[in-house]
Amino acid sequence: MLIPGLLAGVLTAVSLSRTINDVDDYGQFSALARLQQPALRLVHALQDERDVTAGFIAGRRKGAEANPRRQRAEVDTAAALYRQAADDIDTSHDLQLYVALRSAAEELRSLPALRTSVDEANLTQSSILAYYTTAINRLMDLGPALAAHNGGSKAARQARALNALSRAVEHTSRVRADLNSVLTTGTFLVGQFPDFAGAVARQQESVDDFLATANEAQQNLYADTVKGVSVSATQAIQERAAEQAQAPGVDVDPATWRKVSTHKITLMREVESQILDRLIALSGQAHASRQSAALSGAAGLLAVFLATGWVVTVVVRSMTRPLKTLRISALQVANQHLPEALTRLRQADIDDLGDYRATPTAVASNDEIGEVAEAFDAVQNAAVALVKDQAALRAHINGMFIHLSSRNQHLVSKLLTEIGDMEQHEANPDHLARLFRLDHLATQMLRTDESLLVLAGSDTGRRWQQPMPLPEILLAASAEVEQYTRIDCRPAGEVAIVADAVTDLVHLLAELMENATVFSGAGSRVTVTCRPARGHHTDLVISIEDQGSGMTAEHLATVNHRLASTLSLDPGAGQSMGLFVVGRLAAKHGIGVHLIPSPRQGTTALVRIPRDLLAGRGPYHTPGHGHATRSVLADSAAAGEAPAHPSPVGATASPAVPALPLVGEAAPARGGHRTTDAEPAFGSPQEWLDHRRFAEGLHASGRPSPASLASQPNHNPTSSDTRGNPPTGEGQS
Repeated sequence: MLIPGLLAGVLTAVSLSRTINDVDDYGQFSALARLQQPALRLVHALQDERDVTAGFIAGRRKGAEANPRRQRAEVDTAAALYRQAADDIDTSHDLQLYVALRSAAEELRSLPALRTSVDEANLTQSSILAYYTTAINRLMDLGPALAAHNGGSKAARQARALNALSRAVEHTSRVRADLNSVLTTGTFLVGQFPDFAGAVARQQESVDDFLATANEAQQNLYADTVKGVSVSATQAIQERAAEQAQAPGVDVDPATWRKVSTHKITLMREVESQILDRLIALSGQAHASRQSAALSGAAGLLAVFLATGWVVTVVVRSMTRPLKTLRISALQVANQHLPEALTRLRQADIDDLGDYRATPTAVASNDEIGEVAEAFDAVQNAAVALVKDQAALRAHINGMFIHLSSRNQHLVSKLLTEIGDMEQHEANPDHLARLFRLDHLATQMLRTDESLLVLAGSDTGRRWQQPMPLPEILLAASAEVEQYTRIDCRPAGEVAIVADAVTDLVHLLAELMENATVFSGAGSRVTVTCRPARGHHTDLVISIEDQGSGMTAEHLATVNHRLASTLSLDPGAGQSMGLFVVGRLAAKHGIGVHLIPSPRQGTTALVRIPRDLLAGRGPYHTPGHGHATRSVLADSAAAGEAPAHPSPVGATASPAVPALPLVGEAAPARGGHRTTDAEPAFGSPQEWLDHRRFAEGLHASGRPSPASLASQPNHNPTSSDTRGNPPTGEGQS
């Protein structure tokens, strides 16, 4: 009983508050309409003073003795009446009206100083006329403030027509002032004709605007009032002055112009006054009508409130118990059972769901409440069935991904084998470089297949048998990137990564490096550095910094959320598959990946490797021997088929990897001789690709290896050869 009663009371109070505010708005509209009378009177006086002042300034150049004292006295009288009326207006809840009144008051306070400048000739004629025009426009801003209030549709239309006509009167007065100055001097001075022509154009435009805004009665009133000899003479003089703009003098009598233009303005002001009178009458009637309606509405709302309270009291007593039961059941289902069920259904395969059913509400009733409970149960069952269908569809799509990716892996493996065989039988360095580019592109296809397997929730089928030093992992990841020559690796120390995480970490870093090269300029560098984690000296942080245009804070937040969301694909994952793959691989090994803005420009990807994935120095060097066992990747994607990534054991290898050189250091010599007694298991991107792709003994013939060919003097790949090693002196990436 209490809740519906309070709700009805709140609605009643809101309705009454709106009615009262509506009445206040109508009252404010009526008060502002009455304020328009002294405001327009003051505007007319200022227009007359401005126009006479324009003639006074121009006549002073000719030695005339005219003085606008009478017009100034009229302005002072009108200003006193305006201030008295404006002081009674409440502006506490109307910012637009407050600004308009304050601006008008400030302009009126500066009027004595303006008159002093006129008398002492301290300002130019255009500046003085501009000051007068500004003061007039501030007073005319009360018109839009009036139209912003609610005074009824008829009154609002009257207000719009009044504002348009006031603008027309102002532009007509400005034409009178400009031409009065010209005729007083007898010719157009420099810059006066463009001002005059612009004023004439604005005058006609404002008149057209009024005629388009006014109703039929107002249009007829204007046509019947603003006509006659003076109106025609005014138009004729304006046209004659425009025609004689380039002549030595304008053949028009200034007194005649002042007489006919003033008469036309007087006629326009008569129309303006009649429209204003009609507006004041309409606003007063609307205010009184709204007050009566508000009193009647308040009485009606009170009666409805009392009747509603009685009806609600009777009905609620018959509904309390079943509603309470339904409420408790619905809250439990909505807040507990259904979210848990949906979470389980989203994360489970279709085979794990069994005969799962939604939890029904505990309402046994044959009335409308019981029907609502049954409908609620039906909605639950539909939601569960929908998620089951989604789980089944997801399982089918994942199976499709796995099947197609495995087939493609096998085909790409065969392609790589053929390319590798061609490399072993090719002695032409240029042809061999093109073959290297082909197998580099094929390797990227292979990584895409592995990404699809990750998206489908399967394993990539690659394994590494021993811990690998971090420098070799960075080199391996950069070797799988199309623009690997732009990557500068700066590993620190000789830490190694445990065997189980090697292939996934290489894939993860390759995806991040790929993004860094794609979303930065073609001539920029991508820097990869390693350091201990701040506050976690046993963790390791790898930073991949590009020099691209960077990302907004909102985009960074979206990407980091996508990296952290690994259970389900969001709608935008199709455009950022690599980030989702990175998120899944990182979650698999407890690796943290986070994107932040770079200190200078671009974006930095931070990869935090936890302590349990670090294995110290990689066991690639067996004491007492010059070579150690080298492990390569094994592909188990398609059972019974030729492996895409075989794992030979016993292939010749070099000892443990030293840190890669920084940018600017000389790259280690390759191909002919060794600079130290210990070399990495692979010393270039091409050697990593050899390990990643080919079986044991594939390069055991007498042909030179790809790395040694790349370092021979007669092998000079072109700038487009993205597979060649960087020249000596660049940072090895």
